[in-house]
Amino acid sequence: MKLNYDPNKCKKLIEDNIDIEFFRAIFDPVRSELLLFLSANGEMTIGEIAEHFPQNRSVISRHLDFMNRFNIVQRRKEGREVYYKANKEFIVDTFEVTANNMKALMNLL
Repeated sequence: MKLNYDPNKCKKLIEDNIDIEFFRAIFDPVRSELLLFLSANGEMTIGEIAEHFPQNRSVISRHLDFMNRFNIVQRRKEGREVYYKANKEFIVDTFEVTANNMKALMNLL
């Protein structure tokens, strides 16, 4: 069976048009639960968030910091407290851009 497309070209197109690392960050089981929790409950401190998860506070903090690097959550500091909230608009926009890019890519293949 002969392929009609160049797999390397296809891979490159996807890598150039889809933020794969964003999706890896968002679909980790713990991080996706954190995102759902923050989306439903609004802005909270790490301590408040950690009360609702079996992982300890430092693990939750690492996950939140990682998600903050990808702009999935927003962080602000007030005194000694650090507050996190889901960056809903950015997440929705990223999904929309990804869907549009995927449609365009599928038409090329």
